[in-house]
Amino acid sequence: MTTTRTRVAVGGALLVSASLLLTGCSAVEDILGKVHEESFDSRAAASEGWVGVAMPSWIPEDATRISSVATTDETNSVISTDGTALAGDCVEAERAKIPFDTRFGELPDPLPDTVMKCGAYEVVEVDGGWLGWFGATEPGQRPDE
Repeated sequence: MTTTRTRVAVGGALLVSASLLLTGCSAVEDILGKVHEESFDSRAAASEGWVGVAMPSWIPEDATRISSVATTDETNSVISTDGTALAGDCVEAERAKIPFDTRFGELPDPLPDTVMKCGAYEVVEVDGGWLGWFGATEPGQRPDE
């Protein structure tokens, strides 16, 4: 009897492990970390498929590589994009936050003291494009509020 239970338990554990491996590590990390990630080939595609909140207006008009990761409650986000010039209204300001996620590997080192403040986002120029982030300053705050 104990042998059968042990076999069932081991078999179940192996099935769960195999499922996690087939799902992919980043997908499991995203689920456990309560984040979602999207990628778009153009600003037009991003404007149609953006998830959670409105697409930030600062994303360059000529952007062709747009990647976003955000917490599921939208209180933190990081956006990486190429493109020549920021769109929307942006002004130079002192940096107040740091990106919550570094999966895009494009963080300037060290982070600058000044950034472009584009609405609720802080944005810096990186090699070939832009990196922007939002971090809530109040519980539940989102970048579109």
